[in-house]
Amino acid sequence: MPEGKNRTRDFGNIYRLIYEKKQCSRQQIAEELSISLPTITHNLALLKDDGLIYTSGTFSSTGGRKANIFRCVPDARYALGIDITQNHLSIVLINLNLDIIDSERMRCPFEDTSLYYDNLQEKVEQFLNKQSLDRDKLLGIGISLPAIIESDQKTIFYATVISLLGNFYERISSCFIYPYLLFNDASSAGLAESWHSNSDKPMLYLSLSSSVGGAFMIGGKTFPGTHSHSSEFGHMCIVPHGKRCYCGCYGCLDAYCSAKVLSDFTGGNLMEFFKELSSGNPGYRRVFDEYLDYLAIAVNNLRMCYDCDVIIGGTVGSFMSDYIKDLRQKAITLNPFEKSGDYILCCHYRTEASAVGAAAHYIDQFIEEM
Repeated sequence: MPEGKNRTRDFGNIYRLIYEKKQCSRQQIAEELSISLPTITHNLALLKDDGLIYTSGTFSSTGGRKANIFRCVPDARYALGIDITQNHLSIVLINLNLDIIDSERMRCPFEDTSLYYDNLQEKVEQFLNKQSLDRDKLLGIGISLPAIIESDQKTIFYATVISLLGNFYERISSCFIYPYLLFNDASSAGLAESWHSNSDKPMLYLSLSSSVGGAFMIGGKTFPGTHSHSSEFGHMCIVPHGKRCYCGCYGCLDAYCSAKVLSDFTGGNLMEFFKELSSGNPGYRRVFDEYLDYLAIAVNNLRMCYDCDVIIGGTVGSFMSDYIKDLRQKAITLNPFEKSGDYILCCHYRTEASAVGAAAHYIDQFIEEM
C-alpha cells in the first residue's frame, strides 16, 4: 500500500473496485461497498494525491447533477518481464493495465556463465534507460523460464530445455537491484492471456514453442497443482511407443507438436516455414496437416478433461490465425459431444506473452496489497 496517513481498508477496496470496473462514480462505489459518501470522498482525495486515480469527465445525466467518472492511472506503476529461452532474450515493460509500453527481443543463446549474466544485466539497464519513467514506480521483475519452478518462485525443480542449475536464483542476484522472481514460461503466458480476456471463466493455454507446455486458469489465477507440476501438457502421451521425447519417454505431445517439428524443415526459422506454407508449397502443407492431426488429438483430449476454451499460443500460436479453422475442423471429428470447434482460440499475445505474464505477478500483487 502507498505510504501515508489515514490509509485504511476502504482506501484499498475503493481502488480495487475502480480497477476492476475500469470506471466508477461515487454512488456506484457506495452501492458496491456499502461505504458512506463522506468516507468515499475522503479516500478518493487520498487516491488522487497518490497519483493512483483521476477524474475523466462525467457520466450522462439521469436527471440530477452529472456524476464524476473515476478511473485508475495506468502508468502509476510498472513491472518488467524477462523471458529467457534457449536462443533468445525478451524484455517487456507493462503498466497496471498490462499494456506493453515497450518490448525488445534479441538473439542471445543461454549460457550458465558470468558473461551471460553480465550481458543480461547490461541489456536490462539499457532497456530501462530508454524509458522516461520514475524508477521508484517499478514494482519488480518477473523472469519466465522453460522450467518447473517451486511455489517459492525461486527454486528450479526441473529444467532440461536449457541447463539451469538449482541455484540460478542466487546466481542472477547481482543482475538486479529490484525485487525479482522466477516463473514457468507457459504458465506466465497463460496468465497474460487470462488477464487480457478479463473473464473469470476457466480457460486453458497450450504453448507450442521450442517445447510444449501450458496452463490452466480459473478465476484469473493459474492452477499449479499439488506439486507445481500442473499443465505439463507436452508430456501427455498421444502415440504409445511413438517418437522419443527429450524427457526420455516415448510418444509425448512435445515430440509431435513443438515448434521445432516445423522449423526443422527451414533451418530453425519458423517464420520461413509459414511463409512457404502460405505460398502453397505442397510438401509443407503435408507436414503441417500431419502436425494439425496430432494437435487436434491433444486439443480434443484437453477439451474432454477441462471442458473450457483452449487458447493456442507459443511461437506456433502466433501464426495460427490463418489455420485455426483447419484445426477446429480436425478437432470436431474427434469430439462425440460437440459440432463446433469455436472453443479453440488463437492467442492475443505473441512472443511477449511469457514475459508479460511474469511481470503481471507484480501488478497483481500491487492491486491485492493495496
